[in-house]
Amino acid sequence: MSQENLELVRQPIALKSRSRRGLDERIFLRFRRVVIPVTRVAWRLPPGSRLRRGVILRAAQTGFAAINRGDFESSFLIYHPDVEIITPAPLVAMGFDPVYRGREARLDYQRKWTAEWGEMRFLPTEMLDLGEQVLFVGRIEGRGLSSGAAVDTEWAVLYTLSEGQLIREQPFFDHREAFKAAGLSE
Repeated sequence: MSQENLELVRQPIALKSRSRRGLDERIFLRFRRVVIPVTRVAWRLPPGSRLRRGVILRAAQTGFAAINRGDFESSFLIYHPDVEIITPAPLVAMGFDPVYRGREARLDYQRKWTAEWGEMRFLPTEMLDLGEQVLFVGRIEGRGLSSGAAVDTEWAVLYTLSEGQLIREQPFFDHREAFKAAGLSE
């Protein structure tokens, strides 16, 4: 994907700290069949569309807040059953598989992450809507589970959606690397 042919929409993102599911999450989990058609319609709109930006932003805020509190059912709500997760090289070096396929494998990846690292907070600061993909950049904060050492590092994730579902996730621990993978320069 070349940068010249790309309609790029940048938007700040902030998370509210939620200790439990909000009403919208409870409704979406109860009526899952409504969520995908809504995201499908929003995804078909141009990246500059206010509705598209609002739907993607809300889904991201809800998903990241859910993963931060360990609510994986809510966090992975719009993941396709055959989603593909590309593991960052530093995690592969630590024994993670290079690629995970499927929603259940995504849950296994998250469980392994939590077992290795304990609770980490994903703190996105910006959303970049690239048309077919969305890039979130920010930081990860937390403490190592066994060492207790403080962790505060760059983090980004490049999502690919199709037909209202997330089909590919590629996390990064380096913003430059994430921008390069998205076909952008910082």
